[in-house]
Amino acid sequence: MNIKSEPLVSVVVPIYNTLEFLPRCLDSILSQTYINMEIILVNDGSTDGSLSVCEKYAAKDDRIQIISQPNQGALAARRDGVRFCRGEFVMFVDSDDWIEPNLLEAMVQAIRRYDCSLVCTNVYVDMEDITIEKRNAIPSGVYETKKIAKDLFYYKDTDRYGILPYNVAKLYFRDTLEESMNHVSSDIRYAEDKAVLFRLVFKNIKVCFTDDIYYHYCIRDGSTCQSQNQDYLIELTSFYKYVKKIFDEHDEREYLLRQLGKYLLDETRHAINDKLELADTGKPVYKEPYRLDPSVFLSQKRRIVLYGAGKVGVDYWKEMKDCANIELCGWVDRDYEKYQERELDVQPIEYLKGVKYDYVLVAVWKQAVFKEIKKQLAEMGIAEGDVIWGRPYGALYESDTCLETKMYQNEGC
Repeated sequence: MNIKSEPLVSVVVPIYNTLEFLPRCLDSILSQTYINMEIILVNDGSTDGSLSVCEKYAAKDDRIQIISQPNQGALAARRDGVRFCRGEFVMFVDSDDWIEPNLLEAMVQAIRRYDCSLVCTNVYVDMEDITIEKRNAIPSGVYETKKIAKDLFYYKDTDRYGILPYNVAKLYFRDTLEESMNHVSSDIRYAEDKAVLFRLVFKNIKVCFTDDIYYHYCIRDGSTCQSQNQDYLIELTSFYKYVKKIFDEHDEREYLLRQLGKYLLDETRHAINDKLELADTGKPVYKEPYRLDPSVFLSQKRRIVLYGAGKVGVDYWKEMKDCANIELCGWVDRDYEKYQERELDVQPIEYLKGVKYDYVLVAVWKQAVFKEIKKQLAEMGIAEGDVIWGRPYGALYESDTCLETKMYQNEGC
């Protein structure tokens, strides 16, 4: 790589008490295949020895520079890092995460090829015993954001984010990013990532979405998303007031405000159950209903028999009976007698042999249980291709909320 022909990229790392994970993070940045970068470490009042680690790494690599300041919060730390940097482009990495070697090079190639202000990639979410993918719902491609405004928040009226509303796994044109960051008040202590991003994309910019996934976002015990915060709703209100002003000025105002309302409703439920010290662990005030993943169906009307009358099945039945593209042809369960005693119209499994249907939808929480049921139905002569399953949204609700909150608050930084 000819360093002189490549643009300088500033990698900004806000740091607050992540001593245990900081070396892994810094090693992964220094291992990037793209060399022409500066690394700005913003020590935001750490008290655990993180600053000493920063100083040791800076002594070994002159691309590393350190800003050390009293604790001011995540937004202020990132903003100070951007003000200090010299790069044409900027990337953020959280200090308890790590990145694969090709991330920066892939994003630089995309932002230069398409002459855009922002490149958006995807993330791996590393939890204690599992890694999952979080992807932008908007398909890969290059867009002017005014043409995809309806899909930038929630994608096509689903629960999926059109653009992942996090500062990481993105490459920004510095001047565009700095203007957006300076516009957002440091008083916004919750969802500041989303506030900055919405300020950026709803002004209309050229953005590239890629299928790349090189960023590892790490969820760990004791993270901010698991902590309680009696000011949670106050902080959420500050975010709401700011973003509402952005949406009020947009051509798609009515549509975007409905999406904002949906978001506020979800976050308020989360606050009541998990953040305000109103409920004991495992005993939520509000029980999130299971919701059917509509992707298991095609657009045309289908005849469906529902298998399973437990909590998932009951929630599915309530939702599906009002769906225009679904004709419910029956409801079956092996324990049908128990459910009939509750005055539910549930039939024995043998009911499947006498009814016409397109699919048998299995309403269970775990995929392993679905596979076992599918095997049992195959022994009854029911074609495997006719037995389908969509993961209940409720099964991932808590982990998704935790992920988003941690990305917003960045461990108290």
